[in-house]
Amino acid sequence: MRVMDASMDGDDVMKNAIRHSPLSIVLTDPRIKDNPITYVNSAFEALTLYSRRYAVGRNCRFLQGPETEERHVTRIRDGLKSEQEFEVTLTNYRADGSAFRNQLLIAPIHGEDGELTAFFGLQREVPDPAGAAEGDDASMGLLRELQHRVKNHLSMIVSMIRIQARQNVTEDSLKAIGRRIEALSVLYDELLSGGGTGASEEIATGAYLSRIASVVSSLEPRGAIRVNVECDEISLPVDQAARLGLLLSEFMTNAFEHAFEGRSSGTLEVRFARREDGGVYLMVEDDGNGLPENSNWPFSAPSIAAQKNRAEHHDGALDTTGEDGKPGVGGSIVQALTQSLDAELSVERLEQGTRVTVEL
Repeated sequence: MRVMDASMDGDDVMKNAIRHSPLSIVLTDPRIKDNPITYVNSAFEALTLYSRRYAVGRNCRFLQGPETEERHVTRIRDGLKSEQEFEVTLTNYRADGSAFRNQLLIAPIHGEDGELTAFFGLQREVPDPAGAAEGDDASMGLLRELQHRVKNHLSMIVSMIRIQARQNVTEDSLKAIGRRIEALSVLYDELLSGGGTGASEEIATGAYLSRIASVVSSLEPRGAIRVNVECDEISLPVDQAARLGLLLSEFMTNAFEHAFEGRSSGTLEVRFARREDGGVYLMVEDDGNGLPENSNWPFSAPSIAAQKNRAEHHDGALDTTGEDGKPGVGGSIVQALTQSLDAELSVERLEQGTRVTVEL
């Protein structure tokens, strides 16, 4: 794999400076009483020392303590009521009792019908006011720009997180939700670490997809499944790259869940390259069990709206990864993402395994 070098202009210096403060991502559901947390990423656990298991289901106020400024708490309360994007920096506390300055950027997520479905928050530790570095306003400006760029990609995922919060879902369903959010976490980190090219609003997509593959692979417990990744140096607009990253996450997750079922070893090939006609393609190929004879994944998957309706009226434990041989939410997301990219999707049965290709 080759990674594109970034020139060190002023923006790159700022990006590199804040790269070392991993972004904590938090999602809450305002439709549930007390607006509880429905998801946190690993950076949240590292920053606050609270586990994901502890945080999910609780309101964020457990981070407050003796020195938390009441005026800032009021600012958060008013900001949430306004359903508008806002930011605030306040004193919070880790699980070990130590205080830190927490800079929050919170944005509402609305569904297609305009209804508020979630709040999406970014958190990062900043120096105390006496030692605050110059350029902090500029770095928050960059975070705000990234927030606008990627938050719209959360709409489908937020729908599934709402299901997670309201329904008794299977363990595999929870893992799938986590992989999708982690894919967006990698997008933020890639942009902040110099992968984005600033004015052109492009990202070194090969490097970004390679990191997605690494993250998804790290969540797979069967270490004997080998993942080979070959991604060319290609830059694409952020919107396209974000959708490709989510597609790669879905392709790999589907392979891990189904292609190697009952097996402890296998190989997964990931390839991102430019075609001779100037287009690009993303391919994921496995040497697994192959698709069932009656499978038409993901083309037979219902729409996202249909998946939401099914979930809301489902009794018992909900399996969003698919049940009784039917495509799960992943298939619905793949269909929606492919359409939004105006791309061509092909699924091939191989002599051993399956090849999935999306072409732009």
